[in-house]
Amino acid sequence: MAYLKFISMSFQRSLAYRFEYYTAVLNAFLYIFIFTSVWKALIPEGETVNGLTRNNMVAYAVLSTLIKSSFGRNDSLLSQKVRTGEIAVDLMKPFSFPLMYLSDTFGSSLFQLFARSLPLLAFCIFLFGISVPVSGTLLLKFIPVYFLAFLLFFLMSFLISSFSFYFVEIFPFWIFYYAMITLCSGAIIPLDFFPEWLVNILMGTPFPYLFYFPTMLLLDRISMPYDILLLRYAVLLASVGGLCWLSYRGGLRKLSIAGG
Repeated sequence: MAYLKFISMSFQRSLAYRFEYYTAVLNAFLYIFIFTSVWKALIPEGETVNGLTRNNMVAYAVLSTLIKSSFGRNDSLLSQKVRTGEIAVDLMKPFSFPLMYLSDTFGSSLFQLFARSLPLLAFCIFLFGISVPVSGTLLLKFIPVYFLAFLLFFLMSFLISSFSFYFVEIFPFWIFYYAMITLCSGAIIPLDFFPEWLVNILMGTPFPYLFYFPTMLLLDRISMPYDILLLRYAVLLASVGGLCWLSYRGGLRKLSIAGG
């Protein structure tokens, strides 16, 4: 019940800042407008590039941006608590701090999904005329992958946040992380446009599994068998989760607040 309360508080907190909400919606729409305009200019009507038509790329630009926008972020929560020493108080409370972090992020993500991404999707369907091959079977496949991608996104963020136990300033790590997401996750450019050797390297990293595979699955254009995709998510979650646990537990042993 405590973690459900954290989810509820995070959702309500996101609801309270209306100006921030409208700004985020406008920001997401501008990204969609820019990316769709670029792909319309690059791919002539009726032609294909790497097997993708103009309509495919417009739909990809919209869906990948909305999936990315639906993932809540709380990058400064752990680092701020470590910097101020508030983490010592949280560690004495009767709940797991990582699960509290997850609950808080999940609550903000629910708000982003229902109040930002889904309304924008409905608006973009009418504005850009995108065609999404939605079916019951496809949605049943997409929902688990979307949830696994969210967990992977959270674990990677938590891993970087845990570096605050070891470094005074972790901002450079965030800059590098989001640069890699921009380049390698398929949030902007699908992996279909990358050289084969680079794609083979990226397949061994978590980045394509954040946005590229969920988007391609929703477009029904994924070539990898579904069970293999789920297995890869499981392996990545176990690997990144293990690194998170090692970094977090090691950080707690290293933590020293006011000589304690």
